[in-house]
Amino acid sequence: MGSLQQTSAMQATPAPAPTVSRFCYRIGANLILMEPEILAEILTAATVYPVPFTPDWCAGLISLRGELYPVIDMHRVVLGQPMPDNCQLLFFQHPQFPPVVLSCDGYPRHLKLSREDLTEHNNETLPGWIPHILYHDSQTLLAADHGRLLRHIQRNMTRNPDPT
Repeated sequence: MGSLQQTSAMQATPAPAPTVSRFCYRIGANLILMEPEILAEILTAATVYPVPFTPDWCAGLISLRGELYPVIDMHRVVLGQPMPDNCQLLFFQHPQFPPVVLSCDGYPRHLKLSREDLTEHNNETLPGWIPHILYHDSQTLLAADHGRLLRHIQRNMTRNPDPT
């Protein structure tokens, strides 16, 4: 009889909610949630070489493993201000676009999100590449669609004719 009570008590205990592992990076006070299919690498000791006559979003180029990559100034994109001198750089690989480098504040954080965290909240004031926000541990996460951001940057590059 004692073993039956223990079995029913064990069955009544709810299973822990499944979690999803995701990464986010910070721009100022904003936490930007990366899509699961994104690959990112923290770059240390990388020099950004400014390039004249580039759009505001472009902080310059870096040389990595013999290749040149544009640096997207996420501080300018998100905050409207140039990136600080002490920012971090992320080598960012989206599966549908060539690799780029993003500026950010600090190293990316690993998050374990539950189903409750993944509840989407829409906000009409967000830019198009941030389709919704999520909440996790009393923090607001901007759920990014980096593909939309990269597409927007590509479109603007092809629309701007050579100034000469």
